[in-house]
Amino acid sequence: MILKRGVTALILCWILGFPFAVRTSAGKRENTEARVDYASTRQDIQRFESAVNEVVFSTFSANSFAVVQKAKGAYLEGYGVSFAFLVNIHRAVVNTPFGEVIRSRVEATPELKKRRIEELKEKLIRVLQNNGDIFRQLPGEDWVTIVAYIEDRNFPGEPSENKTIVMSALKKDLDEFGNRSERLKEFKQRIKIVEY
Repeated sequence: MILKRGVTALILCWILGFPFAVRTSAGKRENTEARVDYASTRQDIQRFESAVNEVVFSTFSANSFAVVQKAKGAYLEGYGVSFAFLVNIHRAVVNTPFGEVIRSRVEATPELKKRRIEELKEKLIRVLQNNGDIFRQLPGEDWVTIVAYIEDRNFPGEPSENKTIVMSALKKDLDEFGNRSERLKEFKQRIKIVEY
């Protein structure tokens, strides 16, 4: 009799109480988030920021005016961690206290711009693969995302070609493929890359 009532109650909860199940599942998520040590997470974020900044500076070291903003990261409850930075891939006109300085058109070739962006993307994929294990507290279903804002200022009168690149990987994939260069091809297939 008690077993029959328990089964009936379970079926009623399942049929009528679907929102209750969603709340319970969300409640579990909230309890997980409550245990996040923000000080430790901040240190992990700073270490990953350093890795991203090192890649950005090495990619654009030939042009001292290329990097406009360093990477900054944030922990987003229920999502994971996100990092964003801004790069001016070619700054044709530089404003100085002494007026505008027009840089050489030689650096502004579309092929060079495309090559720099592709090189940056490849390096950022390796940063994700080699440094994803930094985030020890993230659950496997959370994301680690890098957002690159590529600003392309051309000479006055020429159209600008700005671009945003979003690269996201699940924490469980970072754990599975981390520091395993022989599995780089598989890892690339798991990463979500959106460009617009």
